[in-house]
Amino acid sequence: MQKKVLTFMLAFVLSLSFVTTASAMGYHESDIEKYIMGQLSNAKIPGGSVSIVTSGKEVYSASFGDVPETTSDLKIGSVSKVFTSLAVLQLADSKKLKLDTSVSELVTGFDGNSDVTVEELLRQTSGYTAEQSIKGDRIPAPDGKKGEYKDARINYAILGKIVEAVSESDYSEYIQKKIVKPLKLESTYTTDEMSGKDIVGGHDNIFGLPVAKRAVSNDDKEWDAVSATGIVSDAKDMGNVLSMYLAAGGQTLSYDQIEKIYSDGVDCGKTIFGTNGTSSLGWIKTKVGKQDVYYVSGAIDGYISAAFLVPGQDVGIAMLFDTSDVISGNDVISELMSNVVCLAIGEKARTIDSKAVMMPHIEFDVVYVIAFFASLLPMFMMSWWYRRTRNKGIGIVKTIVDVVVHIALPIVIYQFVPVIIENVLGNSLGSWFMIKKFLPECYYITLIVDAILLIGVPVKVIAAIVAMKKGPVDEDEEMAEDELFENLGDDAEKSDEDKEEKTEQITSDDVKQQESDETSEKSEKNEDENLDGSNDIADKDGKTITDISETEQGVSDDDNAEISDSKQDISELENVTEEIAAAAEEDDDIENVETKNDISETESQDEQADALKTQDEVVKEFKTRSGKNKKTEEYESSFEREAVKALETDEHENSDDTNDELKDIKSDSQMQTAVPKIKKRYSPQKGMPVKIVVEPDDNLDN
Repeated sequence: MQKKVLTFMLAFVLSLSFVTTASAMGYHESDIEKYIMGQLSNAKIPGGSVSIVTSGKEVYSASFGDVPETTSDLKIGSVSKVFTSLAVLQLADSKKLKLDTSVSELVTGFDGNSDVTVEELLRQTSGYTAEQSIKGDRIPAPDGKKGEYKDARINYAILGKIVEAVSESDYSEYIQKKIVKPLKLESTYTTDEMSGKDIVGGHDNIFGLPVAKRAVSNDDKEWDAVSATGIVSDAKDMGNVLSMYLAAGGQTLSYDQIEKIYSDGVDCGKTIFGTNGTSSLGWIKTKVGKQDVYYVSGAIDGYISAAFLVPGQDVGIAMLFDTSDVISGNDVISELMSNVVCLAIGEKARTIDSKAVMMPHIEFDVVYVIAFFASLLPMFMMSWWYRRTRNKGIGIVKTIVDVVVHIALPIVIYQFVPVIIENVLGNSLGSWFMIKKFLPECYYITLIVDAILLIGVPVKVIAAIVAMKKGPVDEDEEMAEDELFENLGDDAEKSDEDKEEKTEQITSDDVKQQESDETSEKSEKNEDENLDGSNDIADKDGKTITDISETEQGVSDDDNAEISDSKQDISELENVTEEIAAAAEEDDDIENVETKNDISETESQDEQADALKTQDEVVKEFKTRSGKNKKTEEYESSFEREAVKALETDEHENSDDTNDELKDIKSDSQMQTAVPKIKKRYSPQKGMPVKIVVEPDDNLDN
């Protein structure tokens, strides 16, 4: 009886615990969805999917952005380690291997003696570095210090070979048989099997912008091994795997092996939560608030993902995103994922800075631009270098030094860029292979800069040979170059002057056209007024005649006298109309006569004013009118031609020749012949016109 009561009480407590957990999870789900939707734009994430599970079921799942469903397939990169570590622990469960067994006892192909154990590979404390990889069938010896944590793909590449050797089957086949089918995973497979599969394309971040890319299989099997980064899955399948761990393994893995995962390991530095962590068997262990959190995260070109276990609250979270960005985006996405975990376990989440992704990229982009234009500088200075070489000379030794510098500089750049990237972004990117995969813009900018510098080698050699053959630049060449630049400047100035003259001419034509239009409008208006007056009278006359005709039809012979009077009135109206039209014509004639008189009076006044001018005044006026931009000068009277003669009598180098040409001039035709000859010896700076047009004058012949 007491046993039944205790059983009932235990069931009641467990049911309350389940209700409490469920309600709490419902609250956190709302916060999580709101947080993710609010931070996607700040983190510059194109799309992703999330699954939150307990030991018994999935409690929340969602997809965002361009990832259409939570069942959409994505490459999970380094989270593939979860499947490899699970496979190794299964083999340990079945007594086919021990974790403390030396790797050299399980697989062949080691270079040198290696005492690395299976457990050290799982914890990544084997001494292997991120740059090392399996070359064909040969496994290199560790380059690093054994016992220190170092995230290196080669650890799990070797574990994949161990799975194949111990299970006597292909890695992909083992995963499908022992993990995928028992856990009923519907979208999990290796990149070797991805042909024909519908996989969401990833995004590389280039110059701060996400650029879509097609999903492809791992292109370097030796380094990017399937067992390290080559699994494809979706959020729901990853959630099922986490549920298995939370349920103490079930039929897939024994609880003894689960306990080994939860044990402490070697210090691995800072985690994505900003806390210190330790390396477990395929997982990183850290503490968030009061809870122990185990996680695996990582990026592959175009994707980033993570899996989290919080056993203390029976919570598992899988997050997959279709982008990667080693400069800043990965750190921002890792911060977002850690904040989601914090919300799920009741901790506070931090808001992501909207500038966190772009600002580091802008700094890199500035460096790219500076490097590119700096590489072009020798090309820009080649003309200066050529002239300097011709003037000062250059020896064979100096030429060789210049060539060596041009060749050595690209080599130095190529060698030191990976070192710089490694110090700035992390030691896992210290090779051109990694830079090409995760930082393609840096890779191609470096190649372009090196290519430009190398192109300068033959260009400089050819220029040096030509400079040595031609020798120093002589005065004639310098004068020719100076004249070339001056001509270019004069052509530009002339072009500007032509534009100004065309503008002035267009403006003058517009003014004349406007005045002509106003005169025409005024004349048309007067004609219209006169025509309207005549038409009104004609209309009245027509109306009167029509009325009279109608009256004639309706009256008797006794009214003929009245009709006769009406006709007499019509005759009088016609006479009045003719008088009005005559008056209008007379007014127009008077207006035209007045206009002609005004013009004649103005011309007479101008002639009188010219007659009163002294010869010196006319000469002065002529010089003033010969402006820089004036191309023609018209002489409207013989008096002005006399002024030209007066100019020609001034003291100058050709005065005698000019006097001989002018002394016999007695007509306009003779003046027109003499002037072009005179013009050739005088420039506008001496007061003479650029072009002289002589109008005929009958008085000169008389």
